[in-house]
This record gives sequence, C-alpha cells and structure tokens, in this order.
Amino acid sequence: MKPEFIEAVPQYWKYRLVLAAVPKDGTPFEDSFSVELERPLYYWAQVYTFASPLGVKVEARRAEGNLLISVSVDSEAQVPCSRCLEPAGVAIAGELRYLFSLRTEEYKCDEKDGKPDGEEELILLDTWEDEIDLAPLIWEVIITSLPAAALCSEACRGLCPQCGTNLNKSSCSCRSEKGDPRFDVLRSLEDKQNN
Repeated sequence: MKPEFIEAVPQYWKYRLVLAAVPKDGTPFEDSFSVELERPLYYWAQVYTFASPLGVKVEARRAEGNLLISVSVDSEAQVPCSRCLEPAGVAIAGELRYLFSLRTEEYKCDEKDGKPDGEEELILLDTWEDEIDLAPLIWEVIITSLPAAALCSEACRGLCPQCGTNLNKSSCSCRSEKGDPRFDVLRSLEDKQNN
C-alpha cells in the first residue's frame, strides 16, 4: 500500500547530471525540466499539494578542480491557512548552490574556519563517479523553500477560539473576552488571591 504523503526523496525521481556534459573550459552547462510529485508532500506538520509539476533549473560549471552546481525550483502549492484552515496558495521558489570537489587529493580548506571560501559546503566525489544524483539536491531546495506558515490573506480573521466558526465567512455569538486565552490560568490564580 502506498503511503498517503511524500515525506522524503521519491524513489521514482531519476535525475542525474553527467559530468562529461559540463564543459571543461568553465562555460556553464544549463538544463531545465519538470519534477512530478504524485502525492501531497508532508513537512513542517503541514500538507502541501502541488497542482502542477515543479519547474527545476540546474546550472553547473567547472572552476579550479571543483564543480559548482546551482539548483533552483519554482512552483505553486496549496496548504491549509494557519488561521482559518482554508486552502491557501503559496509560491514555492528557492535556490541552493553545491560545491563538488573533482580533485583526487583531499581538498585544502581555509585553516581559519575549516571551510572552503564562499557559502557552499564542499562535497567530495569519488574518482570513479561520472555522474551526480540530483534528486537529493532538488528535494533539499524544495524543503527549504516551503513556508512554515501560510495565510489565505493578510486580513484573515481565523477561527473563533470558542466555537470554531470561520470568522471570514460569518460571525458568531460567542462572548469576546479581553486578553490572551493562554493566560486564563494566571487570571484564575489572581482572582483567587483577590477573594
């Protein structure tokens, strides 16, 4: 039985970058394609539904014995609104860069911070590898692009905390209390001390 949601890199993603396709003169190699998500994605304790495939762009270039790969995604998804739980459309767009070492010897890092120059983390490739699996990289870009909270609109009034009525659609007759309901316990202690 298939799981209801996608929570990790889908096994059916077969996207690879063949190293021989990246020119050795520093000219960038570019590719664009679509990625399918067959089921809703579950992350941040939220369900993200993609109505259309995600657009992916990959750019790779060689530089000083390394391979710099930039992966970007662009799409739209629906996720429940954080206030009223109605579907909210969100833009999913992001880009990450990865630095792969093509050198056979261990990469010499900057002695001060132990990392190569720039913000990329160095990934060492074995000398026998002739292609890079892009699926985990694409997945990482998607996951880091997901909003932790989404709103159907900035003016969303949310749900009534007493009866659960969607206040964007109708009003309710619940008594509006002053103050944050999370402090009710403290208010009751204060009332007991005053009596």
